[in-house]
Amino acid sequence: MSRNLCEAFQEAVSTGELIKDEEETLLVRDSQDSWWKLYRVPLRRRLFAFAAQSRARREWRALEALAHHKIPAVSALAVGEERLGPFLLSSLLVTQGIPKGLDLRALLRNIQNEERETLLKKAGQAIRQFHDAGFIHFRMQTRNLISATPENLESPNLLWLDTPYSCYFQKGAPTWLKIVDLVDFAGTESILSLEDARTLLLAYSRKENPLTSAEALHSRTRRQQKLRRIAGYLYAINTGNRP
Repeated sequence: MSRNLCEAFQEAVSTGELIKDEEETLLVRDSQDSWWKLYRVPLRRRLFAFAAQSRARREWRALEALAHHKIPAVSALAVGEERLGPFLLSSLLVTQGIPKGLDLRALLRNIQNEERETLLKKAGQAIRQFHDAGFIHFRMQTRNLISATPENLESPNLLWLDTPYSCYFQKGAPTWLKIVDLVDFAGTESILSLEDARTLLLAYSRKENPLTSAEALHSRTRRQQKLRRIAGYLYAINTGNRP
């Protein structure tokens, strides 16, 4: 990690707002509304950390790939890693802030009726655009979409954030992996109801035959979904589909 980035990070920590401080993650928002994400590697995992890209660099590459394909997403501003020889100690990612932004999960908790339907339709369209470009998220949740214009829910501007596991399929994302994303986003482990899932899928399908049904999304158990997600991610990264 460069000296300038380390100094800037220390300033952000001392003058910014602490959002989260856990064993593996330190999250700070600075006075310019930029987000500083420090991903720590616990001692018990450092023997294996040199064998893979850091979380910050994976997310950086994914955000850069989304920007290249003109998918609305927060901008990646800087990335760095701290290593002791070959062993990764931590990685740092700085991303664009959205001063008045609210994530979809927070918005959906407080609205109903027409505004809720509008947001779900916009989310369905955003997911379809993401998948059509060839991307699979592998941990797609309502909190991964942020509205830059929460005061105007009739025409929300939704952007993607938090994409460290996203993979890109140049020849098109497989259907079964698209369904993995949809289950994460709208299945029983999400905050979306069965009716919410129907609204989302209708917007996602664009009047075509839907990939699946809301009932199917809600029927998959947590264990079934976890196994499919892990298998899909291993398949993606071992077939050269990481951004």
